[in-house]
Formats: sequence, C-alpha cells, structure tokens
Amino acid sequence: MKSWILGKMRNVCLGVAALTAAGVICASANAAVVQGVSVTKGAGWVRVSVNAPGGSYRVHELPVGTSAYRSIAIDVPNSSIVGGLEPKNRVPVNEGLVAQVRVKQMRGFVRIYVDVVSFPKYQTGHEGGHFVLGMDAYHMRNGNPIAPQLR
Repeated sequence: MKSWILGKMRNVCLGVAALTAAGVICASANAAVVQGVSVTKGAGWVRVSVNAPGGSYRVHELPVGTSAYRSIAIDVPNSSIVGGLEPKNRVPVNEGLVAQVRVKQMRGFVRIYVDVVSFPKYQTGHEGGHFVLGMDAYHMRNGNPIAPQLR
C-alpha cells in the first residue's frame, strides 16, 4: 500500500515538473528582445524610439524619485536587452523639459526612463516597427498624470 501511494505521489511530482518546464519554455519563446533605444531631437521636440520586435509596451508616469527628475517610463514586459548587456547608464538630452534617457533591465522586463523636469506634452505611436514616444520639449501638459497606456 505504501509503495502504491509513493508511486502516485512521484507521478504527480513528475507531472508538475513537466508543466513547469513547459511554462518556462513558452514564456521564453514569447519574450521580446530590446535591440536598441535611440534619442533624436530637433527644434522644440524630442523623440525616443524603442526597437523591440514583437514586444508590447506600457507607458506610465513616475513621480519624483531619488533625483530631482520625474520620469515617463516605457516598460517592455517579458523582455530582455539584446545580448544581456546594459547600455550606457544615461544618455543626456538637455532639450527643454527633457533631461536624459536611461535604459534598465528589471526583473522580467526592460524599463526605459525618460527623465523630465516637468511632464511635457507627448504622444505615443509606432513607426517602422519601432515604438515611438514623441515629446514637445518646451510645453508642459495640462492636468493630472496620464493613466497607464498599453500598446
């Protein structure tokens, strides 16, 4: 009787292990890879372009943190940075309200911080397979923080 119960318990444990392995394989198959983040600027505008083919995006605003900046965060869920290498700590922008852009590998996702003095007017969209955050660098947006947007 005891060996019958142990055999059943072993089968259950093997089944749970197989399901866990299948879940890990599926999750890694759906993972996006952030291949690049670029910043361009012109007279009164700043544009952040994120290249993560097949990735989804979540844009939300973060309050003042350890620095004097507020941040517009672009999250790429279930993703990693190409080659597992973190890029340069920060890219200075220094155009109007936009101070700098940072990219960080977080636990299970990549976050792009756009550090701002105050929240500028901005729009999101897609262009050429890239996610784009376009900002009016010299004009603050009106009203309360914008609710998180999923793309």
